[in-house]
Amino acid sequence: MSGPSQPAPEDLEAKLRASRTLEEAPESAIQRAIGLWKERAPVARPAGAVERIAAALGFDSAGAAPLALGLRSGGAQVRQMLFTAGERDIDVRVAPSESAPLWRVSGQILGPDAHGEAVLRADGYAARAAWNELSEFSFDGVPAGRYGLTLYSATWEIELPPFDLPPPRG
Repeated sequence: MSGPSQPAPEDLEAKLRASRTLEEAPESAIQRAIGLWKERAPVARPAGAVERIAAALGFDSAGAAPLALGLRSGGAQVRQMLFTAGERDIDVRVAPSESAPLWRVSGQILGPDAHGEAVLRADGYAARAAWNELSEFSFDGVPAGRYGLTLYSATWEIELPPFDLPPPRG
């Protein structure tokens, strides 16, 4: 009694090559798929219109374990928040100010923009800071409280979620 015969290596190679070829889709299916595609017209904005963008918090070191941050975190009282808004990322850092018991809030817009202004607001407090050539901004001497930060350029406005600045520990 003998088992099934083994195909020759050349036959196996030919069958493998044949199995790797793809069949072309029928021409009617290709044309129907092309017909479904419609180019979208760019969104027209009136002159002077500003796009409003809400930022989403991606990272907040306030929720991270101290050992997870490592030695470069700048100390226990330094807080880093990373936000995403459209094609931009915003890095915001909060650290104790040299004029205790106040805070220093600084940040940088990472994206395709070069000029703008940051506005930091809370009840009884408002400050503006223009960005420098690296799209950085800074506020010093900020008291404890709940703050909103809004970034402005010529064509958009980004509002970051509110954040709290507790009384600094001494």
